[in-house]
Amino acid sequence: MWKIWRPIFEWETLCPVLIADPLGIIVVMPRASQPVTHSEVDAMPDHYPDTTSETKVEDHGRIGDAVVSVDYGLPDREMVKSRRAYYRQKAGEKGK
Repeated sequence: MWKIWRPIFEWETLCPVLIADPLGIIVVMPRASQPVTHSEVDAMPDHYPDTTSETKVEDHGRIGDAVVSVDYGLPDREMVKSRRAYYRQKAGEKGK
């Protein structure tokens, strides 16, 4: 999501990935301080298209003054395949 889809959909609220292995098993991000409040998460811009199907306060943190999403990975191969198709479709719609 960070490398391919973030630039296309301009997802500015994703926590940056500093280093990741090709399979995404090891991902290094800056330390985001927690907790953040429900109102801070609700005030974040909506993601288009959705990065995940759920939004929990625990999935967010703060880097400097910015509230960022820190848990936006996908748990299994089938979900990755499904999300890639979803993002390809949405990327096509964005170009229209």
